[in-house]
Amino acid sequence: MTSLVDGRSRISRATRGRVAWAVLPVAVVVGLAAADDRAPYGKESITRGRTVYLQNCQDCHGDDGTAKGSAIAVAPDLTDPSAWKFTKTDSDIFSNIKNGAGDNMPPFGPLGPGLKDSEIWDLVNYIRSLGPERLRPRP
Repeated sequence: MTSLVDGRSRISRATRGRVAWAVLPVAVVVGLAAADDRAPYGKESITRGRTVYLQNCQDCHGDDGTAKGSAIAVAPDLTDPSAWKFTKTDSDIFSNIKNGAGDNMPPFGPLGPGLKDSEIWDLVNYIRSLGPERLRPRP
């Protein structure tokens, strides 16, 4: 609702709040979407991704991605894409790493430790390299 104060129209605090809550999800989605600067699938990217993995993912998903003996019992086995609950595509994997997924996967992008998009894409390529060869992208 608006009111006229000193000859100027003013938007009520309640209306501003409703507008802010309506715009916020759009801003978050735009700001946290997968950037289109993915690294090509290949040895160099996989090697960089492995380094990121060992620094950020190993505690929950294990040394080899199987999540056996991990700190979090519900972490999925990254070597078996059929067991992944929230993701199937590379863009899904990117988004889940950057923004988090479900109750147990924390965000690793700007809302977490701040991995850069390029690091996340390298991590996506490393994760893909862990799975069955028939499902891996062609270099």
